[in-house]
Amino acid sequence: MASTTSVSRRALGVVLLGIATLLFAQPWVLRSTAADVGVPTLADSASLVGLVPPALVAAGAVTFLSGIAAVRGRTLSARASLAAPIVCVAVGVALGVGVDPDSLATTGIPVSAVVVSGLTPFVVAGAAIGGSLAPVVLGATREDTVALLAGAILLLVGVGLAPAPALALVAGFLGGGGAIGALWVLDAESWRP
Repeated sequence: MASTTSVSRRALGVVLLGIATLLFAQPWVLRSTAADVGVPTLADSASLVGLVPPALVAAGAVTFLSGIAAVRGRTLSARASLAAPIVCVAVGVALGVGVDPDSLATTGIPVSAVVVSGLTPFVVAGAAIGGSLAPVVLGATREDTVALLAGAILLLVGVGLAPAPALALVAGFLGGGGAIGALWVLDAESWRP
């Protein structure tokens, strides 16, 4: 028979996975709004809506991994949190790739029908920055130098490859940092030292 701690931890994991699903779904809802936005700039305040998708993807990835660990009845390890940037890149690319609606009239979907949103590189970089915060925080609190350094390197690579590094850093910190702050309270067993 499972202990009550194990059962409540698994229930928390299910809730966290539900929250992660909602966080991943929101960029899809905003996709039509942000489709015309290239890279966000401070000069055009309307383009700042482009900060939302990478923040939500980063928050979703961090919450998703914490939820998976909780469903398994375990805490999220610092090294397992290194998967957060990978999840961010995968979801960011999936968010930005689509099919040209005009080409759907043909029987097959030609390769030229696949289109990539102008916001995709920014979403991927911003989300990867936010996802990289998880191994940095867990590596620091658990004294796991490998995870800490790998997370810091991934964070710096994300900043270096971002089309607008400062805004990608803001989006990543809002998403990843916000999720870590919320998980610090909701899933203290995984996140607090």
